[in-house]
Amino acid sequence: MTALSETATLFERDVRAKLRTPWPYVESLADPLLLLLLFAPLAGAVAAVPDGAPGSSTMQWFVPGMLVIMTFSTAAFIGSGIQEERAAGSLERLLVTPTHRAAVLLGRVLRVVVTVLVQAAVIVAVTAPMGLRVPVAGALIAAVELAALAAGLALLSLAAGVGLRNAYAFWGVVTLIYTPLIVTSGALLPVQLAPDWLYGLSRVNPMAHTVDAQRALFAGDLADPSVTLAVLVSLGMAALGLALGVRAMGRLRA
Repeated sequence: MTALSETATLFERDVRAKLRTPWPYVESLADPLLLLLLFAPLAGAVAAVPDGAPGSSTMQWFVPGMLVIMTFSTAAFIGSGIQEERAAGSLERLLVTPTHRAAVLLGRVLRVVVTVLVQAAVIVAVTAPMGLRVPVAGALIAAVELAALAAGLALLSLAAGVGLRNAYAFWGVVTLIYTPLIVTSGALLPVQLAPDWLYGLSRVNPMAHTVDAQRALFAGDLADPSVTLAVLVSLGMAALGLALGVRAMGRLRA
């Protein structure tokens, strides 16, 4: 079998397994929807904000940020699943087969990407009656941006899940980075309002670049520099995560 066919097979295997326990994906979709309904009105009332922050169309500004948070919630915790397989011994049994190591990771990542795109479509459909407007071309490119971010986050999560020895270490890392990443992403409130040092931190947060790109695309500004930058940053994350994950799986057999 080729790496591509192995990826497709493992994608199907992972989808079947996760369909038996869909609640984590319901939760990752419910959280941004609740934020949109409860937090967006508060964000719209924030005074003295710069251009591009909440104003006449709160949903137009707020929904792109929620899509990024939803992507993080869906993709960043996937490493816990591979840790469960490692603890059960099923991962090691898979690794002794001729299956490509990259396919073991990419099959799972493909499932996350598909899940994120479905969830994003639901959020856009729910918020469209509330005033959300997005051009067709912008929506398609925005979907590609979210898919790239999901792949990057998922691969880094898988690399951490394989590389760290136990679940406590994995969840410790995720808990440690969760709040800084969400706050500096600018998804909830304009990061331009932050002190210079905090705004500087946001520039090294890959999620912040995707938030900027999503807002530009929803506004129809397809040529905004943030669009290209977000894709490059996400693909860089994906390449790093894939390399680290494959290397970590190689060490499991050592």
